[in-house]
Amino acid sequence: MNSLRLACLCFCVLTVALRAASPPVEMTPKLENLNKQIAANAEDSQAYANRGYTLALLGRKDEARADLKKAVTLKDTGPMHNRVGWAYFNLGDYDEAVRSFETAVKFSSYRSHYDYYSLVLGYWGAGQTKKALENYQLAVERDPRFGEYKTLAERTAEWTPIEQRAIHEIYVLWSKAWKL
Repeated sequence: MNSLRLACLCFCVLTVALRAASPPVEMTPKLENLNKQIAANAEDSQAYANRGYTLALLGRKDEARADLKKAVTLKDTGPMHNRVGWAYFNLGDYDEAVRSFETAVKFSSYRSHYDYYSLVLGYWGAGQTKKALENYQLAVERDPRFGEYKTLAERTAEWTPIEQRAIHEIYVLWSKAWKL
């Protein structure tokens, strides 16, 4: 294992440990609104996906997983699988994130703007560096903002810290070892 990959792995382990040490948040205004949406319409797949993602960010893993499964049961589409994949990524369930992202790609046949960079995150988290780099190159070809650090930072400014850290780590490796 190279030193960059080892450092990234150590950082991820530390992040997971720190998350586990902090108590989960019981309720936020967004959760209250999503709960109301679901109470009003138990078939609202987007509300389940949004609540699952929010719960994932708050460290409420079991509840998040239940909502994410419900979301794709209600709406089995590429965009829904992609959204769910991001939540699994934030939960640290990288293999499940990869499955979700790959399912989304099957629906879109690689035509959705997010297909490649979503796969990058999943593969990176799952330790599939070569696949992550191959898809990063394809992401850059589709959206050149991923090819320069400044525009990458602007493009990902609203991503979660875990998402940003992963894509920036991949960028550094890609720019040093892959970029033509």
